[in-house]
Amino acid sequence: MADKKDDKKKAPEAAPAGEEGASSKKSKLLFFVMVAAGALALVGITAGATLYLTGFFDPPPAAEAKAGEKDAGEGDGSGEAAGESGGNKPIPGGGPEKAAAEVPAAERFAATYKPVTTAGGTERDFTLNVPNSRRFVQFKVAYKTYYGDTIVERVTKHQIAIEAAIIATAGQFGEEELTSVDGRARVAASLRDAMNDVLIRNEDFGGIDEVMFTHFVFQ
Repeated sequence: MADKKDDKKKAPEAAPAGEEGASSKKSKLLFFVMVAAGALALVGITAGATLYLTGFFDPPPAAEAKAGEKDAGEGDGSGEAAGESGGNKPIPGGGPEKAAAEVPAAERFAATYKPVTTAGGTERDFTLNVPNSRRFVQFKVAYKTYYGDTIVERVTKHQIAIEAAIIATAGQFGEEELTSVDGRARVAASLRDAMNDVLIRNEDFGGIDEVMFTHFVFQ
């Protein structure tokens, strides 16, 4: 009888041992779940960092260029204005339209040829003694300009000064230069410079592109 009573007293103590085992299993399961979650998080962070460092998340170059153009146009309002007034504009048929400022002045006007004339309008005939020689030279000259009647009127206006400059300049060349093709080319270039010098001193602008002989006799 005494043993049975002891068994009854000991029986209730078995239940807490079962609860303790179940609680231990739950703790272990929760630990493994946390470990697994931590491992997955670590893998995700590592993968994300790798992709970031390799530029996986960077926008394509084309997208960056478009974004930059958009920001520039919105930031200062110059995008549309530049398209309207800046740079070269495309024209049908291909190729940019040439801006007026890029066209050389020599292409804006047709060439004008005029002889150096007397007050009466006839061609001026220059006759000069050749330095250090018994011979003389006789010639007529004409000039070319790309500035039309503006230069023609100025040459007429300063006719006396221009004639004097032509005589003074041509009289500096000797027989060797006056009798050779290259020498006469140098004389013509010097006459052009002399005429332009007269116009620059009186009108602040030359405008004579070339001087040529229309008549030349060396005797």
